Amino acid sequence: MDPFSITVGALGITEFAISSIDHLRGLINSLAEAKETVQDIASTLEAVQRPLAALKELNFSDSATYTAAKEDLENTGVTKAVNECGQACDNFAEKLKRWTKQYNSKKMSIRDRLSVGVWNKESIYTFRTQIQSCQSIVQFAVVSTQL
Repeated sequence: MDPFSITVGALGITEFAISSIDHLRGLINSLAEAKETVQDIASTLEAVQRPLAALKELNFSDSATYTAAKEDLENTGVTKAVNECGQACDNFAEKLKRWTKQYNSKKMSIRDRLSVGVWNKESIYTFRTQIQSCQSIVQFAVVSTQL
């Protein structure tokens, strides 16, 4: 490996989002009975993880290119979007825990089912939109940076 070869992962902008997404996906997967309602969120989270992983692994051959890419990621709002994605995942995980506080590993209560499937549909829709926006921004950043 070239001594000047640096990855975006070294910037530290992707770790928080990837960690938050992993945590939320684990939480969603543990809610067996709520999967139908939140399964599309799990798919969206998986879709955003791909460009985040690609962004994390981008290599730069020298420090000047690395510095320019870092500035571009900050100036174009990619860093902010990635951090907001991680924060949105953390916030949604907390909401999901509150909505399913009566859930045990065998069965969801009627209250929890209504909370996830009916009463909080708008919050689920808003979260899905946030994640899709993040995915678009990160995907654009990956393609742009690779050019």
